[in-house]
Amino acid sequence: MQIKKEEIRTTILNAAQQEFLIHGYEGSSLRVIAKKANTTIGNIYHYFDNKEAILEELLKEPIEGLNKLIEQHFEKEQKVYSLKEVKEIFGQMDDVVSLVQGSEIQYLIDQRLLILLDLKTTRFLELKKSFIQQFKEHMAWHLGLDDSDSPYVDIIAEMFISCIRHALLEHPNSEEAQKEFIQVFRMLCAGLVMNQEEKP
Repeated sequence: MQIKKEEIRTTILNAAQQEFLIHGYEGSSLRVIAKKANTTIGNIYHYFDNKEAILEELLKEPIEGLNKLIEQHFEKEQKVYSLKEVKEIFGQMDDVVSLVQGSEIQYLIDQRLLILLDLKTTRFLELKKSFIQQFKEHMAWHLGLDDSDSPYVDIIAEMFISCIRHALLEHPNSEEAQKEFIQVFRMLCAGLVMNQEEKP
């Protein structure tokens, strides 16, 4: 019986994830989630207190991943590569899947991250804003800029997030998403490096 309950819970989470990805958290309803999960709203309440409780469960792993990303890449005192060095490193990597799985990039290749990035309400909104701000500060360092609120940094951050979005939406398979992400990210780095080299 316990296995049966866990299967129902997983089915509800999977249905909610797809609904949140398509319509956003705010645009989704428990009625539709229940229908997609072949259950009832009443039964959903046996497993989750409300829609936000479902969101919390879905975001648990992605949030842990973002915390690891921040800890391992943004905050540790380690060598931080310039964009030109990143471009050269990626250009020498043949096994991009191993590259991703062996680095903090793996924490970005998770469809549930898109749900977080698209949130407009709930208590997770501040977490989303905090991560984007830390990412912008980190990108400003790579670009050699003092102002992380520069419109240029905003554009680069949006482009990076678009890379993640494209890879995850076009390739539901995790391995294919990783390959696509690295390919698009290589192109982004190459363009930024070229732009920097052309500056007087």
